[in-house]
Amino acid sequence: MSNKEFPLEQVLALACSAQRTYGAYLKEPEAVYAEDGIYMYTRQTNKMTMLCTLDPAIWTADPKEAPMPLKVLPEDTVLAEEIKNYYKRLLFAAIEGENEFQTSINTILSGDVVKQNQFGFVACLPSVYVRDLAQNKVKKAARTVEEGYLAEIGAQLKDLDAEIISSVKSKNFEGYNIDAIINNMMVSWLNKINLNLGACVIVKAKVKDHNKHWKHQNDVTRLNYVKAAQ
Repeated sequence: MSNKEFPLEQVLALACSAQRTYGAYLKEPEAVYAEDGIYMYTRQTNKMTMLCTLDPAIWTADPKEAPMPLKVLPEDTVLAEEIKNYYKRLLFAAIEGENEFQTSINTILSGDVVKQNQFGFVACLPSVYVRDLAQNKVKKAARTVEEGYLAEIGAQLKDLDAEIISSVKSKNFEGYNIDAIINNMMVSWLNKINLNLGACVIVKAKVKDHNKHWKHQNDVTRLNYVKAAQ
Protein backbone atom coordinates (compact mmCIF):
# COMPACT_ATOMS: atom_id res chain seq x y z
CA MET A 1 0.00 0.00 0.00
CA SER A 2 1.28 3.45 -0.92
CA ASN A 3 2.26 5.75 1.93
CA LYS A 4 3.04 8.99 0.16
CA GLU A 5 4.06 12.12 2.03
CA PHE A 6 2.48 15.58 1.68
CA PRO A 7 3.41 18.98 3.19
CA LEU A 8 1.97 19.48 6.67
CA GLU A 9 0.64 23.00 5.98
CA GLN A 10 -1.18 21.79 2.86
CA VAL A 11 -2.78 18.80 4.59
CA LEU A 12 -3.88 20.82 7.61
CA ALA A 13 -5.39 23.53 5.39
CA LEU A 14 -7.31 20.83 3.51
CA ALA A 15 -8.57 19.46 6.82
CA CYS A 16 -9.92 22.92 7.63
CA SER A 17 -11.46 23.17 4.16
CA ALA A 18 -13.17 19.79 4.60
CA GLN A 19 -14.52 20.81 8.01
CA ARG A 20 -15.90 24.05 6.55
CA THR A 21 -17.36 22.29 3.50
CA TYR A 22 -19.08 19.48 5.43
CA GLY A 23 -19.77 21.46 8.57
CA ALA A 24 -18.59 18.49 10.61
CA TYR A 25 -16.01 15.74 10.84
CA LEU A 26 -17.17 12.63 9.00
CA LYS A 27 -15.28 9.55 10.15
CA GLU A 28 -17.48 7.21 8.10
CA PRO A 29 -19.16 7.71 4.69
CA GLU A 30 -22.67 9.12 5.00
CA ALA A 31 -25.57 8.43 2.64
CA VAL A 32 -27.46 11.53 1.51
CA TYR A 33 -31.17 11.28 0.67
CA ALA A 34 -33.63 13.64 -0.97
CA GLU A 35 -36.68 14.89 0.94
CA ASP A 36 -38.75 12.08 -0.56
CA GLY A 37 -36.33 9.48 0.79
CA ILE A 38 -34.66 8.71 -2.54
CA TYR A 39 -30.94 7.98 -2.28
CA MET A 40 -28.85 10.68 -3.95
CA TYR A 41 -25.19 9.97 -3.21
CA THR A 42 -22.74 9.05 -0.48
CA ARG A 43 -20.77 11.84 1.19
CA GLN A 44 -17.23 10.60 1.64
CA THR A 45 -15.18 11.11 4.79
CA ASN A 46 -13.08 14.20 5.41
CA LYS A 47 -9.99 12.01 5.22
CA MET A 48 -10.90 10.51 1.84
CA THR A 49 -11.90 13.88 0.38
CA MET A 50 -8.53 15.32 1.43
CA LEU A 51 -6.64 12.37 -0.06
CA CYS A 52 -8.54 12.53 -3.35
CA THR A 53 -7.95 16.28 -3.61
CA LEU A 54 -4.20 15.73 -3.39
CA ASP A 55 -4.08 12.52 -5.43
CA PRO A 56 -7.24 11.72 -7.48
CA ALA A 57 -5.76 8.33 -8.42
CA ILE A 58 -6.37 7.17 -4.84
CA TRP A 59 -10.10 6.86 -5.67
CA THR A 60 -10.63 3.45 -7.33
CA ALA A 61 -14.38 3.00 -6.79
CA ASP A 62 -17.24 4.28 -8.96
CA PRO A 63 -16.07 7.60 -10.49
CA LYS A 64 -19.57 9.02 -9.97
CA GLU A 65 -19.13 8.62 -6.21
CA ALA A 66 -15.72 10.35 -6.10
CA PRO A 67 -15.69 13.36 -3.73
CA MET A 68 -15.41 16.82 -5.22
CA PRO A 69 -11.94 18.36 -4.81
CA LEU A 70 -11.62 20.72 -1.87
CA LYS A 71 -10.86 24.41 -2.33
CA VAL A 72 -8.64 26.03 0.28
CA LEU A 73 -9.74 29.56 1.19
CA PRO A 74 -7.64 32.11 3.10
CA GLU A 75 -9.71 31.44 6.21
CA ASP A 76 -8.73 27.75 6.03
CA THR A 77 -5.05 28.67 5.94
CA VAL A 78 -5.47 31.00 8.92
CA LEU A 79 -7.31 28.35 10.92
CA ALA A 80 -4.70 25.73 10.05
CA GLU A 81 -1.97 27.97 11.47
CA GLU A 82 -4.02 28.60 14.63
CA ILE A 83 -4.53 24.86 15.12
CA LYS A 84 -0.86 24.07 14.61
CA ASN A 85 0.26 26.75 17.06
CA TYR A 86 -2.38 25.79 19.63
CA TYR A 87 -1.41 22.12 19.80
CA LYS A 88 2.32 22.80 19.62
CA ARG A 89 1.95 25.14 22.60
CA LEU A 90 0.34 22.38 24.62
CA LEU A 91 3.57 20.37 24.31
CA PHE A 92 1.84 17.04 24.84
CA ALA A 93 3.71 15.16 27.53
CA ALA A 94 2.28 11.96 26.16
CA ILE A 95 4.26 8.88 27.08
CA GLU A 96 4.64 6.52 24.15
CA GLY A 97 1.65 4.19 24.14
CA GLU A 98 -0.26 6.16 26.79
CA ASN A 99 -2.41 8.15 24.38
CA GLU A 100 -2.15 7.28 20.69
CA PHE A 101 -3.91 10.42 19.50
CA GLN A 102 -1.75 12.86 21.49
CA THR A 103 1.44 11.00 20.65
CA SER A 104 0.61 10.88 16.93
CA ILE A 105 -0.43 14.54 16.74
CA ASN A 106 2.71 15.59 18.60
CA THR A 107 4.83 13.63 16.11
CA ILE A 108 2.99 14.97 13.06
CA LEU A 109 3.07 18.64 14.13
CA SER A 110 6.75 18.36 14.98
CA GLY A 111 7.55 17.45 11.37
CA ASP A 112 7.10 19.02 7.95
CA VAL A 113 5.20 16.26 6.15
CA VAL A 114 2.17 14.02 6.72
CA LYS A 115 2.16 10.43 5.56
CA GLN A 116 -0.90 9.06 3.83
CA ASN A 117 -1.64 6.72 6.74
CA GLN A 118 -1.62 9.70 9.15
CA PHE A 119 -4.37 11.67 7.39
CA GLY A 120 -7.03 10.45 9.80
CA PHE A 121 -5.35 12.22 12.71
CA VAL A 122 -5.09 15.51 10.82
CA ALA A 123 -8.60 15.28 9.32
CA CYS A 124 -10.25 15.39 12.75
CA LEU A 125 -8.06 18.18 14.17
CA PRO A 126 -10.34 21.13 13.22
CA SER A 127 -13.32 19.57 15.03
CA VAL A 128 -11.15 18.58 18.01
CA TYR A 129 -9.75 22.12 18.14
CA VAL A 130 -13.22 23.69 18.27
CA ARG A 131 -14.25 21.21 20.96
CA ASP A 132 -11.13 21.86 23.05
CA LEU A 133 -11.54 25.64 22.84
CA ALA A 134 -15.19 25.34 23.89
CA GLN A 135 -14.33 23.04 26.80
CA ASN A 136 -11.65 25.44 28.01
CA LYS A 137 -14.05 28.37 27.79
CA VAL A 138 -16.79 26.49 29.65
CA LYS A 139 -14.30 25.38 32.32
CA LYS A 140 -13.20 28.98 32.84
CA ALA A 141 -16.79 30.23 32.92
CA ALA A 142 -17.78 27.57 35.47
CA ARG A 143 -15.22 29.05 37.87
CA THR A 144 -16.28 32.69 37.40
CA VAL A 145 -20.08 32.78 36.90
CA GLU A 146 -22.42 33.44 39.80
CA GLU A 147 -24.16 30.56 41.49
CA GLY A 148 -27.95 30.56 41.34
CA TYR A 149 -30.49 30.48 38.54
CA LEU A 150 -31.58 33.06 36.02
CA ALA A 151 -35.30 32.84 36.78
CA GLU A 152 -37.96 30.54 38.21
CA ILE A 153 -38.95 27.38 36.34
CA GLY A 154 -41.65 28.27 33.80
CA ALA A 155 -40.65 31.94 33.59
CA GLN A 156 -40.77 33.62 30.19
CA LEU A 157 -37.60 35.44 29.13
CA LYS A 158 -37.34 38.19 26.52
CA ASP A 159 -34.64 40.36 24.94
CA LEU A 160 -31.62 39.24 26.95
CA ASP A 161 -27.99 39.71 25.94
CA ALA A 162 -26.03 36.46 26.02
CA GLU A 163 -22.57 35.17 25.25
CA ILE A 164 -22.43 31.77 23.54
CA ILE A 165 -19.44 29.89 24.97
CA SER A 166 -20.05 26.44 23.49
CA SER A 167 -22.07 24.96 20.62
CA VAL A 168 -21.59 21.21 20.21
CA LYS A 169 -23.55 18.85 17.95
CA SER A 170 -25.67 16.53 20.06
CA LYS A 171 -24.94 12.80 19.89
CA ASN A 172 -28.50 11.89 20.87
CA PHE A 173 -30.72 14.53 19.28
CA GLU A 174 -30.96 16.57 16.09
CA GLY A 175 -29.43 19.85 17.11
CA TYR A 176 -26.65 21.50 19.09
CA ASN A 177 -26.07 21.67 22.83
CA ILE A 178 -25.56 25.34 23.66
CA ASP A 179 -23.82 26.73 26.75
CA ALA A 180 -24.14 30.47 27.29
CA ILE A 181 -23.82 33.18 29.91
CA ILE A 182 -26.65 35.59 30.71
CA ASN A 183 -26.34 38.12 33.55
CA ASN A 184 -23.17 36.29 34.64
CA MET A 185 -25.09 33.03 35.10
CA MET A 186 -24.73 29.92 32.99
CA VAL A 187 -27.63 28.73 30.84
CA SER A 188 -27.98 25.92 28.34
CA TRP A 189 -30.42 24.64 25.73
CA LEU A 190 -30.74 22.41 22.68
CA ASN A 191 -30.75 24.48 19.48
CA LYS A 192 -31.82 23.30 16.04
CA ILE A 193 -28.92 25.03 14.31
CA ASN A 194 -25.32 25.72 15.21
CA LEU A 195 -24.61 29.09 16.82
CA ASN A 196 -21.41 31.09 16.58
CA LEU A 197 -19.41 31.64 19.73
CA GLY A 198 -19.75 35.18 21.01
CA ALA A 199 -22.54 37.73 21.35
CA CYS A 200 -26.15 36.65 20.97
CA VAL A 201 -29.60 38.03 21.81
CA ILE A 202 -32.18 35.73 23.36
CA VAL A 203 -35.30 37.13 21.71
CA LYS A 204 -37.47 34.85 23.80
CA ALA A 205 -37.18 31.63 25.82
CA LYS A 206 -38.76 29.72 28.67
CA VAL A 207 -37.03 28.34 31.76
CA LYS A 208 -37.32 24.57 31.53
CA ASP A 209 -35.59 23.57 34.77
CA HIS A 210 -32.73 24.19 37.19
CA ASN A 211 -29.74 21.92 36.86
CA LYS A 212 -26.05 21.37 37.54
CA HIS A 213 -23.42 21.34 34.81
CA TRP A 214 -22.74 17.69 33.98
CA LYS A 215 -18.96 18.18 34.30
CA HIS A 216 -18.25 21.22 36.46
CA GLN A 217 -21.27 21.02 38.77
CA ASN A 218 -22.02 24.75 38.78
CA ASP A 219 -25.64 25.93 38.62
CA VAL A 220 -27.16 25.97 35.12
CA THR A 221 -30.54 27.32 34.04
CA ARG A 222 -31.93 25.02 31.35
CA LEU A 223 -34.00 26.78 28.67
CA ASN A 224 -36.38 25.65 25.93
CA TYR A 225 -38.44 27.30 23.17
CA VAL A 226 -35.42 29.50 22.56
CA LYS A 227 -35.37 32.05 19.74
CA ALA A 228 -31.84 33.41 19.42
CA ALA A 229 -30.47 36.08 17.09
CA GLN A 230 -26.86 36.78 16.09
